[in-house]
Amino acid sequence: MGWMLFAAVIALPVAEVMVWVRVAAVIGAGATILLSVVSVLVGLAILRQQGVSVLLDAHRRLERGEMPVAAAFEGLCLSAAGFLLVVPGFLTDLAALALLVPAVRALLWGWLERRLPPAVPPTGPGPVVIEGEFVEVDRSGRHDDPRQPPRG
Repeated sequence: MGWMLFAAVIALPVAEVMVWVRVAAVIGAGATILLSVVSVLVGLAILRQQGVSVLLDAHRRLERGEMPVAAAFEGLCLSAAGFLLVVPGFLTDLAALALLVPAVRALLWGWLERRLPPAVPPTGPGPVVIEGEFVEVDRSGRHDDPRQPPRG
């Protein structure tokens, strides 16, 4: 598995450079650079806007007692899209544009949801009770253990 990650880390930049050179040959170097700069600016704007909106949405859902898992996944996808737009290259930009499409995010969420274990529903409002045993110790260092007979 590690070799696949290593191969991907090597292959992606090589593929990005090849695509970048090909695009520059077709539309010109200046237009290619401008397109890359615009991509970075759009990615930064998406990251900034989505970071705040995801936090606010998650906070609202938590106040209503809901688990914001789907909303967090949406925010994660949009943040990943923003990050991929900031990374220079047209292949990562294509992946980012795919993540910006709601239908693609819905497909990804459905795929992930089928593979996640079912969530345990909350038990309702109120404090969480943790049962356990305890031994009371007084300041002299003596303790009263209910499992042992009293000292005489």
